[in-house]
Amino acid sequence: MYRRCGFRYEKKLRAVGAARIAGIDEAGRGALAGPVVAAAVVLPEKFRHRRLNDSKQLAPELREEIYCELIGNSEISWAVGIIDSIEIDRINILRATHNAMRLAIAALTIPPDHVLIDGLPVIPFPFPQTAVIEGDCLSLSMAAASVIAKVTRDRMMRDFCARFPEYCFSRHKGYSTELHLLKLHEFGPCPIHRRSFEPVAQPLLALEALKILYRNFKGRSGGEIDVVCRDQDTLVFVEVKTRASEDFGRPVAAVDRQKQKRISRGGLNWLRMLDNPDILFRFDVVEVIIAENASPRLELIKNAFPLSTPYIY
Repeated sequence: MYRRCGFRYEKKLRAVGAARIAGIDEAGRGALAGPVVAAAVVLPEKFRHRRLNDSKQLAPELREEIYCELIGNSEISWAVGIIDSIEIDRINILRATHNAMRLAIAALTIPPDHVLIDGLPVIPFPFPQTAVIEGDCLSLSMAAASVIAKVTRDRMMRDFCARFPEYCFSRHKGYSTELHLLKLHEFGPCPIHRRSFEPVAQPLLALEALKILYRNFKGRSGGEIDVVCRDQDTLVFVEVKTRASEDFGRPVAAVDRQKQKRISRGGLNWLRMLDNPDILFRFDVVEVIIAENASPRLELIKNAFPLSTPYIY
């Protein structure tokens, strides 16, 4: 549903003495390839814009037009932070997103008095913050940040398309579209694909007729799942394990008892969100061997291990 952005949150903060309020949003957190980009934007108090909204609700042409208007306005202060796929793999996507936000806010010419963050709080953070779920639909500052982050990243992905034309990055921007998954299945990953998302596993899941519901699920009470899928009437919790070779054993061997407990906790967290105590579920493992100068080898191991914790609905 379309909701017009305004200065509701900004006005409340100005009423208690915050003069410079920055909005922050990111682009690329859920992608399979490319960087995560965060933007920080400080709008003037009397700024108005009838068409500015969450970047995802804007047509690409309008988004580009608004981007040019924003960066061309000398009264608007803005900056971006960029974390590449190598660093994402090293520290994980959540930390990378938070670091991109910290880089963006640190790059502003004048520090803000308060920061509006789209989504959940970022801890630690160098300035007072207010986190707002779907803030880019409600706040002009966060909407402006979403546009600048999105257009900045889209332009980077078009540049990557020139380097890796076989993946069509200019069309899907690195996200998990049918076209992208087909290209991954045909060519395997390229240097800007995130190994931490194990993107090469997704074409295999699609070929096995598993519908992907969620990636990188983290339960509130602990546990995590790489991919949550549905296989007809059965929920499938998938752990993806990658190795460069089998010199030290198969990848599935890394899913030891402790790892199984963590995955089981994640699965139980997901199950408790559902109003269906009788739903069928299982735990699978996808083995990925990415050897140098060779196509990835993949194998799906169904029912790889049982639930390690009693399921009490």
